[in-house]
Amino acid sequence: MKLRRQLLFVSLVALALPWAGCQYLRQVDNALAQGQMQALEATASAVAARLASAPELIAPDPERLGRPTGAQLYLNPLPRAPQLNGYGDEWRSWKLQPRSLADDSGETLGRITLGRRGEQLYLLLTVADRTPAYQDPRTGLLASGDTVELYTGHRRYTLPVASQGNARAHWYDARRGKYQRELRLRGRWTTAPDGYQLELALPYSLTGGELAVNILDRQFSDGGDPVRSAGTLPLDGRPGRLVQPLPALQAELEHFARPHLRLAVVDKEGFPIASSGRIDAEPIENPADDPWLRNWIYRRLLERRALPPMPERGLPEVMTAPAAIPEYRATVEQWFRTPLAGRVGAVSVPVITRADDIIERPLLGRVIALQSGEALQSLTESAAHRLWLVSCAAAGIALLLLLGYASWLSWRIRRLHRAARNAVDASGKLRGNFPHSRSGDELGALNRAFASLLAELDQYHHYLRTLAGKLSHELRTPLAVVRSSLDNLAAGDLDEHNRRYAERAMEGSARLSGILNSLSAASHLEASIQNAEREDFDLADLLEVLVQSYSDAQPDHRFALDKPRGELPLHGAPELLAQLLDKLVDNACSFAPAGSEIRLAVVGGENRYRISVENDGPRLPEGYAHKLFDSLVSVRDDGGRAGHLGLGLHIARLIADFHRGRLHAANRDDGSGVIFTLELPRKM
Repeated sequence: MKLRRQLLFVSLVALALPWAGCQYLRQVDNALAQGQMQALEATASAVAARLASAPELIAPDPERLGRPTGAQLYLNPLPRAPQLNGYGDEWRSWKLQPRSLADDSGETLGRITLGRRGEQLYLLLTVADRTPAYQDPRTGLLASGDTVELYTGHRRYTLPVASQGNARAHWYDARRGKYQRELRLRGRWTTAPDGYQLELALPYSLTGGELAVNILDRQFSDGGDPVRSAGTLPLDGRPGRLVQPLPALQAELEHFARPHLRLAVVDKEGFPIASSGRIDAEPIENPADDPWLRNWIYRRLLERRALPPMPERGLPEVMTAPAAIPEYRATVEQWFRTPLAGRVGAVSVPVITRADDIIERPLLGRVIALQSGEALQSLTESAAHRLWLVSCAAAGIALLLLLGYASWLSWRIRRLHRAARNAVDASGKLRGNFPHSRSGDELGALNRAFASLLAELDQYHHYLRTLAGKLSHELRTPLAVVRSSLDNLAAGDLDEHNRRYAERAMEGSARLSGILNSLSAASHLEASIQNAEREDFDLADLLEVLVQSYSDAQPDHRFALDKPRGELPLHGAPELLAQLLDKLVDNACSFAPAGSEIRLAVVGGENRYRISVENDGPRLPEGYAHKLFDSLVSVRDDGGRAGHLGLGLHIARLIADFHRGRLHAANRDDGSGVIFTLELPRKM
């Protein structure tokens, strides 16, 4: 990672300030929320105490006290009368909570929703039956297939299920001894995706305040016994009471009404029987000035845990169902989340009768108080807004300062990096133009240390460059003395044993003389390359001449040339390029087996030529692909007896550098040999 990014990440430590402020605001917000919840609980407890002192307000129907739980059905107040078409579109728009009807195995067989508008009772029943058995009139039975039964306070009505059409209800007239059709029950059957659906209307007076529903599911339309059933009829056969909002209780709740506070009372089974007030936030005079996005972000930042969503209609189930909490007589507190990430506090307080002559005080219901936390949240969000402005300003200034310092420091390091990278040219020579810094910090000291080190390396490199010439010059005189002495010794009378040693000494001195001549020639050639003249010539013609010469000079190998048609114009020194190719071909002939082919190829690009020389033979050793072109480096295994000092490929690289080209070596993909590639620009 670059230094600028490192310092940039270090600057992010400045964000610890708003984080710490956010933690503090969370603690403040938590304390305010607890205070609001305590006030809300006090209000709900006051309402519960009032209802406990007057139990007739919450439980005016004494007949319900002995009825089993689950037998009662709830009548939702309807805003308008639904259209009896069997589809139930209005019911879905009202988002009323249906009652599930389960069979003996616990699987839901149907869902029922009831409502009241004026003196009419409306019912929507949806049955999940993928194989419905509809009424077959050919059997002559009242209900040959699936059946829905309605139980009121005085009668039982049988409704045979049909795929489409009007619902027909019949009741048994014991006085006449036959079934009569009830025309006051109006409804319609329709098919549903998972079964069938019934939408029904009947006068409320017909129920007598009691109603039960029973669903009979038959396998065939033959009037046989039902395979499963579900309903609300208790075991005693008496239908449950119809529960609906109580006007007297509603009027009592109005005395406790406050702005932005909703009070609701549910009976012991969780049915809402009274409700007062709303929890809507105060309207905004100019909606365009509402920073809802900013507030939403702050609420997400300050929120400690995920809150359950607030139901769009109705009351939270955890507040209404006693079975949903471990101790149904305990007070329940809970925060809920609104669609715009707001908060609503809810408290559920039980209403328990306080009559002294009752040993086991029954639970009459629960008082639920709901209040929006928008006011407290607004205070917290306002503080968070100011905190973020100040913190972001401080963090931004610190970030800019650190970024500027990092940029300046990074610029100095990049300048030192470029100077170190350009201190040595492609041939390994030190350029000697390394800059010196006058800065007194660590980077300035590092710059001066690099400059001092490169100066010492330049001196040592100059010594190495002149070492070959010095050795060649200094060793020629002693070598001449040795050779003259050996010549005089060989001219004298020597026995066969001593003459053999004299001849060995002569061979060694000849090899040593050749080595000195090669060192001297390499030193002079390196200087002569820089003074060579460039000209325009045809590379294709040069390659054809050279390949023909190689074929004549190396009869033990076959040579091939691949080149495009036409001329290949190039600006350079043809003599030096010929010498470069001589070195490459000589190297290839040294390693290629006798009779193998040495292939030369040239490919013309848009601005460059690529010349390759490839031969069969051993692979390059690992790590030598780049070292081959250094001076005095050889991979031959002849022990140096042939006088190879590793100068040929070094001279070839010097010629390539002179033409601003690149020379590199690689093994063939199949491992059968080596490829040397020379890349040359068309114009220098």
